Amino acid sequence: MMEQENEFYIGWQEHAPSSFKSSRKGFFIITLIVAIIFGITYLFIERPFIESTFDFGNLTELEGTLVEYPVFGLKTSIDDQTVTVPLVGFGKFDALPVLDRIRSEAGDTPLEKLKVKLRGTIIQYRDRMWMELTEGNGSIIEVNTMDHLPERIINNKGTKTVIGEIIDPKCFFGVMNPAYGKIHKSCAIRCISGGIPPVLAVGEHGEFSDYYFLVDQQGHSVNKEVLAYVGIPVSLSGDVQQVDDWNVIKISPGELQTSVLIKLDNSFAYCF
Repeated sequence: MMEQENEFYIGWQEHAPSSFKSSRKGFFIITLIVAIIFGITYLFIERPFIESTFDFGNLTELEGTLVEYPVFGLKTSIDDQTVTVPLVGFGKFDALPVLDRIRSEAGDTPLEKLKVKLRGTIIQYRDRMWMELTEGNGSIIEVNTMDHLPERIINNKGTKTVIGEIIDPKCFFGVMNPAYGKIHKSCAIRCISGGIPPVLAVGEHGEFSDYYFLVDQQGHSVNKEVLAYVGIPVSLSGDVQQVDDWNVIKISPGELQTSVLIKLDNSFAYCF
């Protein structure tokens, strides 16, 4: 009885043996099936990007009254609704240089008695709108003085504990996507370091339902104090206010390390 001859193939040979062809074909078919299954599974488990927009290249003019608390913003009317549009500068910086220029033009007039027209780039996520003063001082179109201070609605809601993630709102509300979690942490730290006001987005794993500006007990910025806690799940306690159409939580920076609770998997650990 003759032994079956083993087929032998070298890559530069013109023809491959039939057994080699069939095994290679089987390998490619299996690889293709695995790739298709992986792709379909990824589509189902991957969260979609949030529906945020950054109207890059298009400048919009908005007219309204200026506010300084809780952040520098423009109180204006959009679609017959009064909203506060927070203002930020170009790049990873706040809009304070523009604010200082407006102050110099206004003289002794309080900032909140000024009616202004500003031009900038709209940043929007759902019903939340921000404006980047892209042209710096060139964003100032008109500055006029009013006879009265506009009405502001401030409701104190007591002390609360809220759980969420400290985000850089300029990127989150439209400039970058996604703009939360570890993937965006370094960018968010640079933006908040540059003066972009920190916001606590309430929720987990990118599913956020509400937003709180973070300030200290006197209503001042806490940008530097929260940098170590950006981009991670946290629990913050403080006095909560509703200021017009935005929420604010007043925290005590000196107690921040012991009041921040980081969630790791299914357990919690205090951050010191």
